[in-house]
Amino acid sequence: MIIPFFIQNRGCPHRCIFCNQQLSGDRGPADWTDASFHEKTMTFLASRVPEAKRTKGVQIAFYGGNFTGLAAAEQDRLLGLAHRYVEQGAVESVRISTRPDALHTQDMERLAAFGVKTVELGAQSFLNDVLEASQRGHTGKDVDYTVALLKDYGFEVILHLMVGLPRDNRSGFGESVGRTIALHPDGVRIHPTLVLADTRLAEEFRRGRYRPLALGEAVELCKEAWRSFQKAEIPIIRLGLQATEMLTIPGAVLGGPYHSAFGSLVAEALWLERTMALLDGADVQDKRLTIYVPAGQESAFRGNRNGNIQRLQRQFRFAALEIKPGNEVFNYSIS
Repeated sequence: MIIPFFIQNRGCPHRCIFCNQQLSGDRGPADWTDASFHEKTMTFLASRVPEAKRTKGVQIAFYGGNFTGLAAAEQDRLLGLAHRYVEQGAVESVRISTRPDALHTQDMERLAAFGVKTVELGAQSFLNDVLEASQRGHTGKDVDYTVALLKDYGFEVILHLMVGLPRDNRSGFGESVGRTIALHPDGVRIHPTLVLADTRLAEEFRRGRYRPLALGEAVELCKEAWRSFQKAEIPIIRLGLQATEMLTIPGAVLGGPYHSAFGSLVAEALWLERTMALLDGADVQDKRLTIYVPAGQESAFRGNRNGNIQRLQRQFRFAALEIKPGNEVFNYSIS
């Protein structure tokens, strides 16, 4: 459970070609005072976290900017606000989001002293050509160095990747996935590149210099990445941008594979692929088919509006289908 505090692009040395945090981030205050920080923390805990379950697994997180790019005094102030709740036992730890080129050895002791456990690192890509075109200002080697540094000091590392960046392609994204796996972070977030209003990418899009991925392309690439990360036992903790009220405003998203439930689309595509492989060669036509789906996965298995079920019926022409929970076993029977 994460209590998010957005710092509104603060600490960033420049603005990346795709970035508009006013649209993709939280509409909180530009600065967090002692009073506003306390009010949000206590309101969140009271409404979402039973008192008996507080501390374990609950983190205060700083998102929406480059935290370690802030002035040292401001980092200390914000971390101090958060650490008070760690000391009180109200939350377990603190999480920050930063850039691969904004963390150095001298930062490690500060973060540890204030109860930081998890660092989310905006890698986005490992390919220098893609990073340059996206105006990221760091290299793939910066990502390698910073992940190794964080691991040496015992921090959990979550890497962010983006699919569909300028100059990237299927093989390039696959290379970034492979290099991520080689670093074995504690988790990954993957975001499709969207053309947001008031960004340099929007200008490139209008001039015909950038073609965003179609929704189906993005889902397919993320499905392949999910399969690779699952095999490597690296969890994907989020697929797609968090849906915000601002993103629904007409003209906010000018192009790209935006969907408020993007992660669900990828999960549905994975389940359809798995089921097609499971039933390949099976004689189920005009028969009653029972499929045993792991608990909690039935909705993804069915797909939006039972879309997966309809595709399976057209392909295999079974007479009837029953879905039953199967613990961790994914199998079928015919009657």
